[in-house]
Amino acid sequence: MKSPPLTLLAATLAVAGCASGSNPQAGSDDEGGLIPQVPVPAAEGPKLVALVHHTVVRDRPSASGKAIGHLRAGGRVARAAEPYSRKGCPGGWYPVRPRGFVCAGVEASTDLDAPIARVLAAEPSLERALPYRYGQVVGTTAVAYTELPSAAEQQAAEPELAKRKPGEPEPLGLGANDVPLTDAGLPKGPPILLPDAEGVGADGRRTTESFFAFPAPAAPAPPLADGFSLLPKGTAAPAPGRQVLRRGSTVAIAGALEHRTRRFGVLPDGRLVPTDQLRPLVGTSWHGIDLAETGLPVAFALREGVRPRSFKGNKAEVLDDEYEPREAIPLTGRFRTVDSIRYFCTRDERWLRAKDIILIPKRNKFPEWVAGGQKWLDISLANQTLTAFVGTKPVYATLISSGADRLGDPAAGPATVQGVFRVRGKHLTRDVDEREVQQAFSVFEAPWALDFADGFSITGSYWRSRFGEAQGYHNVSLAPIDAHWLWTWTELQLPEGWHGVVVDEQGAETTIVYTHK
Repeated sequence: MKSPPLTLLAATLAVAGCASGSNPQAGSDDEGGLIPQVPVPAAEGPKLVALVHHTVVRDRPSASGKAIGHLRAGGRVARAAEPYSRKGCPGGWYPVRPRGFVCAGVEASTDLDAPIARVLAAEPSLERALPYRYGQVVGTTAVAYTELPSAAEQQAAEPELAKRKPGEPEPLGLGANDVPLTDAGLPKGPPILLPDAEGVGADGRRTTESFFAFPAPAAPAPPLADGFSLLPKGTAAPAPGRQVLRRGSTVAIAGALEHRTRRFGVLPDGRLVPTDQLRPLVGTSWHGIDLAETGLPVAFALREGVRPRSFKGNKAEVLDDEYEPREAIPLTGRFRTVDSIRYFCTRDERWLRAKDIILIPKRNKFPEWVAGGQKWLDISLANQTLTAFVGTKPVYATLISSGADRLGDPAAGPATVQGVFRVRGKHLTRDVDEREVQQAFSVFEAPWALDFADGFSITGSYWRSRFGEAQGYHNVSLAPIDAHWLWTWTELQLPEGWHGVVVDEQGAETTIVYTHK
């Protein structure tokens, strides 16, 4: 997954950090260039807090060390009491739990009272289908500020602000986070709006107004005034202290600050967006099917208006029932052909036309590398389906959205690479290449990213509602509930306090990703 050009603030901050005297200096290295063997810091020990988004964890105390993971802005990780060394990093290279080193300075600090640490103290949720609340720019543009703006600065940046009239709060429908999940992340019932669900107001309603209201943080927010910034001094900001987001662009909101009668949503990188410029995105509540009891084959209704048939002899009779679009339908494996039309039998002894469904058949042959308890993903680009297996046992099935040119050449256009790969990186959220949405807008903080090849990832899609259609560039997109389950299920564990981790062992036995026709 590639970062959208000119929009990823973390890249700007990283460049600025390397130019700072408090940041690691390129070319520095530890004695002999070997990875030091140090004790693992205790979980209950002192903490290091990340000051910028995607603060890098390296395999050794050196700017030339391999990146093995990253921390989110405001994220805390257990550290050693003292730095391992200060070579190339005046603030000190601290060993962090469970492995790696972070340079204290512009990008990280031992001071847990830093503004960004207080405002973004709440961790993104690992138990819900969406880790953050999300919003989409509804006007022509929206402005992401790097500091709380004065009234004059707001008027200059938003010329239409004086003409804008606040609208009445609108009720919001059910979303991905309203579907109850098991401890393993499997959906266990229909969506339901609970009184304590995120974004629900004191009146028990979820509206466009209440959605971006957050509970008071455990640590009080710093004093707020014009010019207040969550970004540490010494980091560069998009000139002139703000960035314009195009209509339709989507962002994650990790918290909120009230300033000058407006509410500013706090992005995970510390920037501030007025929430009156956003409409909430709750993500689709649709999801795939747990195969623990049903197994394969299974079908998904291809469109609206799919109806089952019954047979009297060789005459098909259309029944009154109608399946929801993309509804999962367990099959028996039996089929018949009548008047050149193929039908498949459902578990409740009804029949579906082949042209009305997306079929995932039962596998009778398996790749030679399938053995024992190996976890692997069977991704059909022609059918736009994903099936998760443990050895030869199917455990979950769903629909995907891959590169738009399904079976084309990924080097030449919007197609997903074919082959046998392994999960090599796991990220709680990450920005998406704008080509995944035909460069129509920017997409920030897509959840549950799994890297499996250079420039190719599996991600959750909170801005899409239709799956089973190839509409992306290189990535494989899933509905949030499916992506969350898959991310939780796959091997390669995210260490506590980290935002992303990459494989740092040669030949690591992680989950296999098999993409094919």
